[in-house]
Amino acid sequence: MVIRNAAFAFSFGAVAAHWLPAAQSLWACWICAGIGIAVASKARVLGAALVGLGWGAVHGLDAIDRRIDVACAEARVDGRIAGLPAEDQNRGLRSRRFVFVPETATCELDGPLRLIWLDGPSVRSDERFSLKVRLKSPRAGANDHGFDAEAWFARDKLAATGYVVDGRRLDVPGDAHRIRSLGEIRQGMRDGLAELPLVHGGILAALTLGDKGAIPRDKIDLYRRTGTMHLLVISGLHVGIVTAFGFLAGRALGLVATLPPRATGVATAVMLTSAYVVLAGGGLSLVRAFCMSLAGMVALLAGRTSAPSAVFAYALAVVLVIDPMAPLGSGLWLSFGAVAVLLGFFVPRPRRRSWLISAVVAQLAIATVFVPATTGITGLIHPLGIGVNLVAVPTVTLLVVPLALSGIALIATPVGAWLLGAADFVVHVLEGVLAVADGVTPIYVASHDGWLAWMVVAAAAGLLPTSRSARALLMATVTMILFLPRPVLPWGQVDVTVLDVGQGTAVLVETANHTLVYDTGPMYPSGRDTGAGVVLPTVRGRGWPRVDRLVLSHGDVDHTGGAASVLAGVEVRRVLAGEPVPGIEAQPCATGSSWRWDGVSFSVLSPRADHRFSGNNVSCVVLIETASQRVLLAGDIEAVVEYALEAPPADVLLVPHHGSATSSTSVLVAATKPKFAIVTAGFDNRFGHPHPRVVDRYRHSGSHIVTTGLAGAVRWRSTDDDSVRVQRCAESPYWRADPSSPSTTAVGCEWLATGVANNH
Repeated sequence: MVIRNAAFAFSFGAVAAHWLPAAQSLWACWICAGIGIAVASKARVLGAALVGLGWGAVHGLDAIDRRIDVACAEARVDGRIAGLPAEDQNRGLRSRRFVFVPETATCELDGPLRLIWLDGPSVRSDERFSLKVRLKSPRAGANDHGFDAEAWFARDKLAATGYVVDGRRLDVPGDAHRIRSLGEIRQGMRDGLAELPLVHGGILAALTLGDKGAIPRDKIDLYRRTGTMHLLVISGLHVGIVTAFGFLAGRALGLVATLPPRATGVATAVMLTSAYVVLAGGGLSLVRAFCMSLAGMVALLAGRTSAPSAVFAYALAVVLVIDPMAPLGSGLWLSFGAVAVLLGFFVPRPRRRSWLISAVVAQLAIATVFVPATTGITGLIHPLGIGVNLVAVPTVTLLVVPLALSGIALIATPVGAWLLGAADFVVHVLEGVLAVADGVTPIYVASHDGWLAWMVVAAAAGLLPTSRSARALLMATVTMILFLPRPVLPWGQVDVTVLDVGQGTAVLVETANHTLVYDTGPMYPSGRDTGAGVVLPTVRGRGWPRVDRLVLSHGDVDHTGGAASVLAGVEVRRVLAGEPVPGIEAQPCATGSSWRWDGVSFSVLSPRADHRFSGNNVSCVVLIETASQRVLLAGDIEAVVEYALEAPPADVLLVPHHGSATSSTSVLVAATKPKFAIVTAGFDNRFGHPHPRVVDRYRHSGSHIVTTGLAGAVRWRSTDDDSVRVQRCAESPYWRADPSSPSTTAVGCEWLATGVANNH
C-alpha cells in the first residue's frame, strides 16, 4: 500500500512540474528533489512527490535549454532523418516534413530539428544528408483553443524548427553490403503499403507503423466529427490484443512442447508486444501501453494477484520515469484515464455474467470515457457517439488491427497482400457506418479552461475504494462539468479576439447571440491552414454551432487561406468579401452595408461601391460600435484609402496591413487615437512588420500597441475596456515562448503593464 501510494505521489509530482508558471520556478524543484531524497526514509509519500517534482523539472529545463538562440538562424547541418517523413502536395507544390537529427553543424545544436523541404527530393527514414537550413527557436501560435504546438515542441525537446534551403544526400541508398536499419525496414513496409491497391492505406499505416501522415484530411474530419478520432492512433487496446494473442499462442506452444505453459506464454507475449512497439516506431503511447502489459505479465508470471490500482500506479510511474515529458501530450491522459475508468467499472470483480454481456459492458465503459475526452479536445460531441464507438472500437481492435498486423508482417508475400486487403475492406465498411452517423449534426460545446484537469479528477474517481455505483456516479458528475453552457455576454456588449495565426489575420467577434469571423489566416505550402487549425477550434471551443457572418477583407492568401476549411467545418450563414475569392461564393462588401446584433452595431466603411482599387485597398473595413465603445477592423488598407476614410475614434484598432510602412498614416492614427492598436504579424517575420516608424506613431499617440506574433492571441471585451487579455501572459507555463522580441530589452509581460510594447 505504501509503495503504491509513493508511486502515485511520484507521478503527481512529475506531472505537476510541467504546469509551473515560469522556467525560473523549475530550479526550485531541484531543492524540492533534494528535500524529497532526504525525507524519503521517514515520509515516503512526501519524499516521492518531491522527487517526482524534481524529475519533471530537470527534463523541463533540459527541453528549454536545447532551444537555439537567434545567432543560429542559418546553418549547414549534417545528420540523418529520424522516423518516417511525411509528404504534402498543395497547388502543384510538393513539400516534405521530417525530423532531422544533427551529427555535425556550423553552430551549436543540442537536439533534433523539425524541417520542411519545399520541392526537395524524395527522402527516406535513416538517410543521411548535408543540409543548408534556416532555423528559428521552436515557437508557434499561442491561442486558447486548438493544437498547442509549443507544448509538442517541448515534449520532443526540439532544438529548432525551420526549412531546407538546399541539400545533398551523403550516402547511397540501397547499398547491398549494409545491414538495413529499423528505420529503413519501416520505410520499406510503408512503401509496400503504398504500392498495394488499398483505399484506406493511410489508416492501415497509422495502425501498424504509427504513421498518420498519409491519412487524408477528409478522413480525419470524418473521424473527428463522429467522435472516433482515437481510432486513428495505436492505443493500449491494440497493444493489449497483441499481448493477449502472444500469451495464448505461447501457452498453447508450451502445452504442445511440454514447456512451462505460463512462462512460455508470458515470454511469447513480451516478445510479440516488443516487436509491435518497435515496428510502430516506439511512440509514447506504445511505451505506455507496453509498460501496462509488461506489468500485467510480470504479475502473472509471479503467480501473484496484485491490486489493479497498484499495477496502474507502478505502470504510470514507470512511464513517467522513461518519458517525463509525456504529460505535455494528450495521449498519456487518454490512455491512463481510460484504464482508470475501466477499473472504476470492473473493480471489485463484477458479478458472474455471460461473456457477451461483459464485452458489451466493457465497450460501453470505454465509449463512455472516450466520448467526453475527445469532446474536451475537439469541442464537439456526436449524439450517436457512444453507439458509434460501441461498434467501431471492437471492429478496429478485433478485426482491423490483427488483419493489418499479420498483413504487414507478411507484406512481401501474396498472403500479406490478401490480409491487408481484408483489413482495408473492413475499414471501408466501418467508414460507411461512420458516414451514416455523420449525417446527424454534432453538438458544439464550450471547452472550459482546465478540462484536462477535470478529466484527471474523473479518472482518479475510478480508483477510489468505494462501491462501483458510487465511483460511476462520481465520474459522471465530474465529467458533466465539461458540458456546462458557455457564459453569455450581456446585451449590448462585444468580445473581440484577434487570433495568433502568424503572418496573417483572423479575428473572432462575439455578441450575446451572434458571431462574426473577420478573415481566416494563411494557408501554408503543405496545404495546412489556420482556418482548420486555429479559427474552427476557437469557434467550437467558445461553444458556437455556427458563424453568422464571415467577412473576407480581400483576396490575399494570408487573409483567406483558411476560408474553405471554415466553410466546410461549420455552418456559415452569410459571406462578405472585399473582392472575389476563387472558389467561394460571397456578396460584395461595400460602404453603406450595416446590421445590428444584440444591441451592437456593425457597419462597413470601405470600399465604396464605385471604387477603382484592387488588392490591399479593396479591404473590407468594418466598424463595430456598442453604446460607448468602437472597434475598427481595417484589413490591409494603405495610405490612399486611409486619407479618404471617415474613421472615428476607436478603443481598439486592428492596425492596417500588419503594421507596414505603407499604412497607418498620421491621418489615420490621429483620427482613431486607439487605446489598443493590435498588429497581426508573425514572430520575427521577414517583412519587418510592424515597421519602427509605425510603432513610434502609435506610441506617440498614447496607444498600447500589441503584436500577436509576440503576445499571442489578444482578447478585448467591452465589459472591461481598459485592458486586453494576452495569451502568452495569461497562460505562461515554462515551455511557452517568452512574449518578447529577440531585438528588444522587454522581458516577459512587463511591457503590458506600462502600456508600451517595444516591438522594434
